[in-house]
Amino acid sequence: MNRRLCAASAVVVLTVGLTACSPSNLGRVVPQAATPEGLRSPSATTEPPPTSTTTPRPGPQPEEKHSGKGNASVPMTWPMRLGFVTFDCPKCSGHVAVNTENELIVNDIGPYKGTQWINDMPDHQAKTFTIKANAAWTLTITDESGLPVLEPGKPLSGKSEAVFAVPDAVSSVAVTTKNSGRTAVWVHSDDYSELPVNQLGDYKGSVPVSGPAYLSVEGDGTWTVTAS
Repeated sequence: MNRRLCAASAVVVLTVGLTACSPSNLGRVVPQAATPEGLRSPSATTEPPPTSTTTPRPGPQPEEKHSGKGNASVPMTWPMRLGFVTFDCPKCSGHVAVNTENELIVNDIGPYKGTQWINDMPDHQAKTFTIKANAAWTLTITDESGLPVLEPGKPLSGKSEAVFAVPDAVSSVAVTTKNSGRTAVWVHSDDYSELPVNQLGDYKGSVPVSGPAYLSVEGDGTWTVTAS
């Protein structure tokens, strides 16, 4: 499965807080001199509050579902936001593939069920799925609420492609794959996707992930992931 990386600008959030306390029992209170008309006292000058550049997370998005049999071209209504696509073709044989205008998200042989993301690149909205299959299939798009969440110390196991939500408390994810012709691990945070693992054969290692983020595991065998 091929994906393209995109760059994202850094996010800076500034917070300024000032607190003053003047107990009334410490000396006399001296009235402040009046400021001449047309002039402003330096203490009266106010600066505009800092502006946060953090992009707000979009609200819930209703699930979108398609079904069919065999090859198809399927228009989608999913908006320009990250979406998580689960393609299920339990009786497929031969080559199984799902494309959007921007990338190949499924490329396998035989029965298939897996999850991948779309719209991870700014200004590259997926609008149509092109499906190659020789049996009945279903295709479902959800927002992040449909993903399994990686909880620290609780391993999850499975096979084929999968995507996980990574919460704030997580700083790394241990990944082990077996009987795999290839292993790829993607991490998506804000508007940026990176590929920290891309190799042939089994893999065992720790991938740094700073939540909140999403982690995608791709391979031809089984996998186990454990957050910490």
